[in-house]
Amino acid sequence: MPVSPAQKRLAILVIGLVILFAPALFVVATLEFLILSGDLALSEISLLEFVELYLIDLVLFVLLGYGVYRLTFWLIENQLPEALDSVDETEATDATDEAEPSGGVNEDRS
Repeated sequence: MPVSPAQKRLAILVIGLVILFAPALFVVATLEFLILSGDLALSEISLLEFVELYLIDLVLFVLLGYGVYRLTFWLIENQLPEALDSVDETEATDATDEAEPSGGVNEDRS
């Protein structure tokens, strides 16, 4: 089923929103943990510090996503063909084993 241009734009929009808001969720979770553990009071953090935390998380999130992308691409390019070859060999071996007679009675009439 072909993908329409509207679906492609929607997918790009969703990916962009995830990249934009996922670090914000990490920052909120980090701040919530620090507040609950008593190491930080919300009045102690300034807007600038919050923005710094967000930008650091954004960069780390993008780098992690790129690392996962490159790892996946490398695995597909280098490791998957070998794995598929071994599966093909195993299936071929299983097919020949099933095709051979299973030790039935040999009727040799001479």
